[in-house]
Amino acid sequence: MKVAYLLPSLQQATGWRSHAIAFLGAIAAHVAPLLLVPAADADQARRLFPGWPVFSLPATQAASIGSLHGLRSLLATHRALGRLRLPALDLVHSLEAYPTGLVGDWLARRLNRPHVLTSHGTYGVVWHEIIPDRFLYAGVLRRAALVCPVSQGTSRLMMEYFSHALQATRVVPILNGNDFYRRVPRSQALERQAPGIPTLLTVGDVKPRKGQHVSLAAFARLKAHLPQARYFLAGRYQQNDYFHQLQQFVAEQKLSDVHFLGPVTDEALHKAYRQASALVLAAQQIDLHFEGFGLVYLEAGAYGLPVIGTRSGGVADAVREGETGLLVEPQDVDSLAQAMLRLLQDKDLARRMGQANRRWAETLTWERNAAAYAQAYQDLLATWEKA
Repeated sequence: MKVAYLLPSLQQATGWRSHAIAFLGAIAAHVAPLLLVPAADADQARRLFPGWPVFSLPATQAASIGSLHGLRSLLATHRALGRLRLPALDLVHSLEAYPTGLVGDWLARRLNRPHVLTSHGTYGVVWHEIIPDRFLYAGVLRRAALVCPVSQGTSRLMMEYFSHALQATRVVPILNGNDFYRRVPRSQALERQAPGIPTLLTVGDVKPRKGQHVSLAAFARLKAHLPQARYFLAGRYQQNDYFHQLQQFVAEQKLSDVHFLGPVTDEALHKAYRQASALVLAAQQIDLHFEGFGLVYLEAGAYGLPVIGTRSGGVADAVREGETGLLVEPQDVDSLAQAMLRLLQDKDLARRMGQANRRWAETLTWERNAAAYAQAYQDLLATWEKA
């Protein structure tokens, strides 16, 4: 089976890049892949996937018609597609819903082949806010043969905002994969000991969608019951209003045990996970921006850590409530503080949930993810050829 994959981005260290590298590495066991990438990413694609056919386009993801520059990029991409000379293909798979999916839609229609879309979260829904893109994106969804959100939560939000476009489209959520568990020996994760100091850890860029304002408010309440607790926040931050508000809150509450680590090396992150008692990420939906899945919860599982999350976006697909961790409502500070206290005080519960989270991370592999897509391809083509 020959499949053309349209990639959103490879140059920057984004979730898209991580997903593309891991997924394509796994799916290559099932199909013969061909890559279409932005021209700026072509050399990197050839280095990452030596020997694979790579075709470059002016743009894929960075091409919304909401701006003059984006419109020009899309028009240039459309013209470039018309000049491409591709081998015979069985289907086209866009690794992001839009605008990458629009380019994939053009290609699939030109080749008269089925189009598969992966939707990662925010970018599967946020175009509802931008009328020109909303119109184009709805057409992409309507014509797609298969749409695969990375979580049930992402699927529900897509159905909520684009139900009219998805009425006749097959939507099959396929949960993300991970390879975090390969970085930590299984025995080390399952036999880990609770740290001497109760320690919470958040991993993620400092921004409203990651909910640091909620988790800090909960930590302030936790300190009244567990004054020795400390809290590390690893992730990039900007000197903007949001970060300054967080710093002001820390100062006003005299939270001397809160530490913003900023961007960290792999070794520093490894150390932070080893020193933690639990991971907390109070993900929030801000307008149509939300956590599509939450791979960081599985990363914590690799280390045998229990997790605390929110019932927001696709988080409930990454955290098995009551088994691998605890879930609270997104802005319920009291419940979040209680969940923190529960995991920091009940070491047996924390150990059981951490062990379960490790086993859960071992289950959600990229090999499982790729096998699910390969089966979906086969089912789709069987139906397509009969039509």
